[in-house]
Amino acid sequence: MNKKTFLAFTIALASSLVVSQTLAAVSAEEAAKLSSSLTPLGGERAGNADGSIPAWSGGTPQAASSGPNDIPSDLFAGDKPLLKITAANMAKYSDKLSEGTRALLEKYPDSFHLDVYPTRRTASAPEYVYQNTARNAQNCKLVQDGKSVEGCFGGIPFPIPQSGQEVIWNYLLRVEPEAMEYGFKNIVITSDGEQTLATRNDNY
Repeated sequence: MNKKTFLAFTIALASSLVVSQTLAAVSAEEAAKLSSSLTPLGGERAGNADGSIPAWSGGTPQAASSGPNDIPSDLFAGDKPLLKITAANMAKYSDKLSEGTRALLEKYPDSFHLDVYPTRRTASAPEYVYQNTARNAQNCKLVQDGKSVEGCFGGIPFPIPQSGQEVIWNYLLRVEPEAMEYGFKNIVITSDGEQTLATRNDNY
């Protein structure tokens, strides 16, 4: 292959990649999965094989919070632990425990344990977000070689992503409240119980 042929081939390949990125919206048939096998935001609706992760059935309704400053609590007050992991039985569940958790169980066998509750899929979004996301699935496209998007509004831009770039744009354009205000502290607690304030954050 001479230099001219190689250059022409390279330009053609680059052009085809740009076109494929520009025409990234999915078909109507594929988008319809957002109301069947996928959640309205593109997650897997079904649960897993052993039932430890249930199917998504709509999440927690928005009405669960009675006001802008109310954080819902005890949504599943009737739930009981499925099992209790202690130092005595931790070997049975070792593959699901982090190294730090195993160390705590070993160091404090009489005072530290894990209560494992049923998994709940509580995530939900307003209906207008679902509707916008369904439209985005067929209208939202990558442009400028993936550096920008067009045809997207008010929801997840690529609920059925076809490339890594689309996944990144899903993160950059994720759905968030119009305004948020919260604060938190990071406190380091040593093994003897001493508490040291490491950081304090106020976000608006």
